Amino acid sequence: MLYMQDTTPPAVEFQDLFKYLDYEINPNDFIINKSDLSEMTVELGETYEITEFGTYKVNVIVKDEYNNITSKDCNLTIGWVKPEFILELGNKVTKEDLLYSVEQDGDKLAQEDLDTINSSGIGEYKLKLKYDGKEYITVIRVQDTTPPELLLKDVSIYIEEKADKDNFIESVTDASGEVTTTLLTQIDYSNIGTQQVEIEAVDSNGNKIIKTATLTIREDTDGPVFSGLSTITVAKNSNINYTKGVKAVDAKYGDSEFIVDDSKVNTSVAGTYYATYTAKDKKGNTTTEKRKIVVNYDQSDVNAKVREIAQKCGSGVEEIRNYVRNNIRYSHDWGGSNPVWFGFTNWKGNCYVHALCFQELLSQKGYTSQLIWTTDKTHYWNMVMINGEWKHMDSTPDRNHRKISIMSDEQRLSTLSGRTWDRSAWPSAK
Repeated sequence: MLYMQDTTPPAVEFQDLFKYLDYEINPNDFIINKSDLSEMTVELGETYEITEFGTYKVNVIVKDEYNNITSKDCNLTIGWVKPEFILELGNKVTKEDLLYSVEQDGDKLAQEDLDTINSSGIGEYKLKLKYDGKEYITVIRVQDTTPPELLLKDVSIYIEEKADKDNFIESVTDASGEVTTTLLTQIDYSNIGTQQVEIEAVDSNGNKIIKTATLTIREDTDGPVFSGLSTITVAKNSNINYTKGVKAVDAKYGDSEFIVDDSKVNTSVAGTYYATYTAKDKKGNTTTEKRKIVVNYDQSDVNAKVREIAQKCGSGVEEIRNYVRNNIRYSHDWGGSNPVWFGFTNWKGNCYVHALCFQELLSQKGYTSQLIWTTDKTHYWNMVMINGEWKHMDSTPDRNHRKISIMSDEQRLSTLSGRTWDRSAWPSAK
């Protein structure tokens, strides 16, 4: 027959404790971890009574369900101040770090003593404290195990340039105040492209850190970059300062000279033109950009534009109206400061633009006309003198305005969808 038995005690990692007088012993507090193939229980080897400060031996027993036992006498130190504390250089020790109850015992520890330690360097410092006539010693060990804080940045250079470790270091600090940095990588300056660079920082206590940055080596094939080439808008016959506010800066050589070709700009004629700017760096890399130059129109331009268009359309009132209706598409634009110029150069606009453009062409052809609008100013059209009588004519490209070409008052009213005009402000049309 085969018999199986368990004779292996639990595996247990124990720990010592530091507690205050009000601590109630719990055997599980002394265990960091434990393991066994069966269920385990944790208990005290005897009953303990804590009555005063001092160190107690506490027997802790871990037993599995087959009565295999692992036990240890752990130290339980009952005190009001911790016997020792490890402080990392650069940090500050406080009463909360040393006392179990700052509220009850804070007055027994002088802040001046802590300030002295906090301003000192690495070493071991002993504080002698008294409690109910007894002397207690707490040892504070200041150590430096923290490496420097090193922040690197990526670097880009041209192929004929060099880089040293300081080019890559954004910042480096350490509590010791002394840091030595070293470039660990042998840079290959013949390698166009990217490569990883390692920088090491070591403090005065031997703590070190290594970090990596990227070095990019590139050829100089880029020309200068222009700034300040915003659109210039001038009146006709103005003098233009093409260089004011303009800069050409090369990434390698800095400020670069540039030339301006304004041969295609004619300030005597309204319109949109382009000046050409060219800059070259010391290596010969060239950048060329165009700058928009707008020469504003004046009334003479408007008049010339109207005369030019008048020559393209017929002389009859319906031919003129059809030209405006068919060539200026409808949009919600009012035409800005000069709706006629807007309509005849952009070839779009609302009813106001259509009516004014129609009126200008009528005038060129010798007709008398008036601009008219509804009382709520939601629509504009024209009244035209035809054979000695006033008639309504509408050049807006909308189906409601195509029903009748030359209209009487009643015909006009039938096309306005319930709107009307001030009959006293305009002549009647029969």
